[in-house]
Amino acid sequence: MKLSALLATTALAAALVATSAYAETIKLYTWREQEIPLWKYISDSKVLGDIAIEVVQVNSDDYDSKIRIDLQSEGPDLFQGRAGAAWLSSFVDAGIVKPISTDLSGIAPAAIDAGRGADGQQYGVPFAIQMQSVIYNTKVLADNGIDVPKSMDEFTAAADKLKAAGIIPVNFGARSGWWLNQVVGETMTAGLVPDDFAAKLVSGGACFTDPTFVATLQTVKDWQNKGYINSSAMADDYGAMRTSVALGESAMMLDGVWSTGPTSPMFEIDPDLKMGFFPVPGANAKVYAFGDGTYLLNSATKHAEAAQKVLDFTATKAFAELFVKYVGELPAYGGEYTVEDPRLKEVAGMIAANSSSVTPFFAYALNKGQPSYGTLVSDGYGALLSGSASPEEVARKIQDGLNSWGYVGAANCK
Repeated sequence: MKLSALLATTALAAALVATSAYAETIKLYTWREQEIPLWKYISDSKVLGDIAIEVVQVNSDDYDSKIRIDLQSEGPDLFQGRAGAAWLSSFVDAGIVKPISTDLSGIAPAAIDAGRGADGQQYGVPFAIQMQSVIYNTKVLADNGIDVPKSMDEFTAAADKLKAAGIIPVNFGARSGWWLNQVVGETMTAGLVPDDFAAKLVSGGACFTDPTFVATLQTVKDWQNKGYINSSAMADDYGAMRTSVALGESAMMLDGVWSTGPTSPMFEIDPDLKMGFFPVPGANAKVYAFGDGTYLLNSATKHAEAAQKVLDFTATKAFAELFVKYVGELPAYGGEYTVEDPRLKEVAGMIAANSSSVTPFFAYALNKGQPSYGTLVSDGYGALLSGSASPEEVARKIQDGLNSWGYVGAANCK
């Protein structure tokens, strides 16, 4: 089927080894295990002729520090970067990445900003469109006679029923700070905060101490107070959260669609696992969609021509179709490409019809200074779940932290 694309410790694993059959070897750093089959196919099948790709996977939690250290020496030829100008800024300032010449006319407009710097120039090729939402174990809900909640009242009734059955309604892996700000913060905002108000939060026209935003924090606290969240939330990490849902000990989690792809470790726990998606059913009731990072060219690479050829390939339809087939995610490509996976068709439909257009976590205006919005939200949810701060106090700390470096809303939100 043709789908119109969307609107838009370090653990090292040298996945591919070049052989003498290749003229050049391009080293690519990634934190994404799911990309290894894709690049293995491209290399083994000589999709790029005599260019081999050596993929080096680095644990996500260690990725940023590892890549900064390695780029001080020869480093990789290409590397994946996280989305947004705030993450890119230090690499741009150091001259590690420069504006690219790759033709991005085929990339979905909604994904372009993932690789755009604060100066408006494009530094990377976006690689995927991701969706974050409530993800649930379909068997657990079905076995307990629960339909997908369409309102917060229905969500509460479902959680009460699951709790009575000895099942954890919503599992939190709060030890993973990146998950708290990128997933929890954004998924709750997309579900509870109207898009126009969220846009004002980014532009400084609305304040984080407003009850509309405080409701995102209060809802999580209410879930915790009612026993809907695992009691070990602050001790459990992202992996423990996914394991609990895969085992059926927990029914739901807040997570990204990447956890439902064919290479997800959740299927190692239960090969027959089936998962579904729905937005946090609050006032906005939308899923959160975003361009998930970019492929970046190391400006100091000794293999500039070959590395550029690889980078250019990532912006093509041919790459998009391989990405769908081997990664099991929606590519950032904006034209038509082949998708057969019903799961991806469902995700594409949800993003097209009901996704939030505002992404505070990636907004440069909220993250160009320190402490950044991302840091403040992660710290805030940690304080909230550990019981050391109320929702109102967390909101005040977020606002005060942003005000401390004079963000765009500082004068309006004292």
